[in-house]
Amino acid sequence: MGGTDGFEAGASTAPYGQAVVYQEKLPRRWMIATAVVLAVWVAYQASVLLPEDTTVWFVILGFSTILGLVFNAVPISKRIYNRIHIRDGRLTVGRETIPVESLTVDSLREAREQPTDAEFVASLASQSREELAELRRKSDATKPPRIMGGGWSVPMGMDQIVVQTAQGEPLLIATHHREALLDALMRARHA
Repeated sequence: MGGTDGFEAGASTAPYGQAVVYQEKLPRRWMIATAVVLAVWVAYQASVLLPEDTTVWFVILGFSTILGLVFNAVPISKRIYNRIHIRDGRLTVGRETIPVESLTVDSLREAREQPTDAEFVASLASQSREELAELRRKSDATKPPRIMGGGWSVPMGMDQIVVQTAQGEPLLIATHHREALLDALMRARHA
């Protein structure tokens, strides 16, 4: 069932809307690389300092742990706020879960047409100052979408889609696999 693109998708024999299973796995290379580098550093310092300078080694161990947390703060927050699962007709992003049926089919279709971040920045660069001022006035008049799962903004390295619930609430979902997520949502909505 697993794919090489970092997501898993499959089907089961569940009833309406529950046949789609999707799980987006976040990249782990950075976390593994920093953990290995820091572990090698601490082991080297242990071989040099122990047993005579135990206090210095514990200080180095503590600072290395703090450094590891600093280097991995973004990947850890992505795991908390942005892991995505579709299972049993429910969409879970981070700590928030909603029924897939609550998303409108039209908004899922429109999400396919939304520009990626790079395309959006390129289109803004081609606008005149007057056009940018008009876009700002229009955007100030509309309510921004709520980031599903929590967090302050879309993390670096992730794409985003905006979908709408049947109640009219716009939701922003941060994802690594935009097309795969939209395909799974459409299948779950129509299953």
